[in-house]
Amino acid sequence: MSTKVLTKRDIDDFLAGAEILGTGGGGGIAWARGMLEYIDEYDKKISLIDPTDVPEEALVVGAAGVGGGVTPEVREKIEKKFGARPSMKDFMKTGILAEKMLSGYLGENIYAYLAFELGCGNTILPACIAAMNDKPVVDGDCNGRAVPEIELCTLNVKGIPFTPISIVTPWMETMLVKRVYDYSRAEDFCRAVAVASGGSCMTMGAPVRGKELPDSIVRNTISGSIQLGKAIRTANGKGRDPVEAAVKAVGGYLLFRGKVSHFEREERGGFMWGEHRYDGIGDYKGKKFRVYYKNENMISWLDGKPFVTGPDFLCALDAKTGQGLSNWGDDFAEGREVAVIGVPADDIWRSPEGLEIFNPGHFGFNIEYRPIEKVLGR
Repeated sequence: MSTKVLTKRDIDDFLAGAEILGTGGGGGIAWARGMLEYIDEYDKKISLIDPTDVPEEALVVGAAGVGGGVTPEVREKIEKKFGARPSMKDFMKTGILAEKMLSGYLGENIYAYLAFELGCGNTILPACIAAMNDKPVVDGDCNGRAVPEIELCTLNVKGIPFTPISIVTPWMETMLVKRVYDYSRAEDFCRAVAVASGGSCMTMGAPVRGKELPDSIVRNTISGSIQLGKAIRTANGKGRDPVEAAVKAVGGYLLFRGKVSHFEREERGGFMWGEHRYDGIGDYKGKKFRVYYKNENMISWLDGKPFVTGPDFLCALDAKTGQGLSNWGDDFAEGREVAVIGVPADDIWRSPEGLEIFNPGHFGFNIEYRPIEKVLGR
């Protein structure tokens, strides 16, 4: 088994890259650092394996935290019953329990772990679970970006079942889902548990064999994020434009530069919903840009007209530092200078089968998906 042990610098670069490619979500960097501190206490290291190096019959499973916003009424109800949210140590126990449940049901040892999406928290999560079990994490994920729902998954495109699924709440309540009708029903079950648990739960599922893995995921996204983070760090260190460095590193496009004029967020149903708006600066002066998000950035408009949309990426960065901005905190303060870059989605998502699942209509918009390069006339 050929693996690469990630250094502290690798991990820091990964987090910087994943903050961008997480498209506004994917689990916060503070959550990721808490998990990394946890495995450091046990002197565990994250090791990376290329998907093509996983043995054909080896078992790989995915892990992720599912959740988002809930109404104040739900939050108050949970706090009244359980008190404070569990600590990071208790949170990591939910991952360990989910792994034991799933491997016990399958009757087989897990060879490696897989991220369902690319983002600071939800990629570091399976990496840390893998490290605690002295196993590798696959260099890749099921999206190439972060997404709000389980059904937005390349394994779904390829017809690989999401079940069985082990689900563990923050208070160690458990559920093993053996069969669902389809991925959207898996989303419904997991999201319902997350909402009933105050906004989050641990999930593990989608067992896949090594022989199916390389063609069913977006490959090398962890190593790619490391390279992106390194490019930004190098640019900042040499006094160069980190946004230009980011665009070059990901093979993307600069879509807009502007100042935040409006940001809104609503928490309901286990999701964060909202939009951010910008007034153009520099070459974009006099223009306006708007981004809709459901956890992650999904749809954009330039001067009121539909522009770049998912599955292509919309990544908001601090225009001066190149730091990726999150929809979950207070990153979009009015007046902040922001650059929005676009990145083409993986070919799996641009296939007819992929676009049946992931398109603007999925989010309720009567907008036709057009590849970013066609939108920009490139």
